[in-house]
Amino acid sequence: MTDAKENPQVELARKLEQLSLQRSYMNTERTLAVWTRTALGLMIFGIAVDRFGLLMRHPPWHVGNLAELLPNPLSTLGGAILVAMGVLVLLATGFRFLAYGLRWYRVNPRHVWYHTPWLAFSFAMLMAVFGIALLVVLCVFRQ
Repeated sequence: MTDAKENPQVELARKLEQLSLQRSYMNTERTLAVWTRTALGLMIFGIAVDRFGLLMRHPPWHVGNLAELLPNPLSTLGGAILVAMGVLVLLATGFRFLAYGLRWYRVNPRHVWYHTPWLAFSFAMLMAVFGIALLVVLCVFRQ
């Protein structure tokens, strides 16, 4: 008799646990999206520091000779450091999300074929590859 009364409660508890698992996974996806946006912002700011750093060396109305127009090595270093920080953030959050996502995918009894942790991880890794290519352009192919 007590089994009949506990059965709906146990079923409700299982549904609530499932919703909690899904909510945790969605929170992790949102966190990855926020960190990816932050890393992209760091990379863009690194480009700006590198490319527009020479404007800080002289007033824009005074052109002077061509030696003044050479890129500032300090701004190049600062820009490369900011881009490298963005790449590190992407790599760290991408692998952390993958570790959590794969663990969640094993624990979750309802597997949905179109919702796996690989898509978000792949996007983070592609952005990291973009950042590494940007570092190569900033450091190697200087004008």
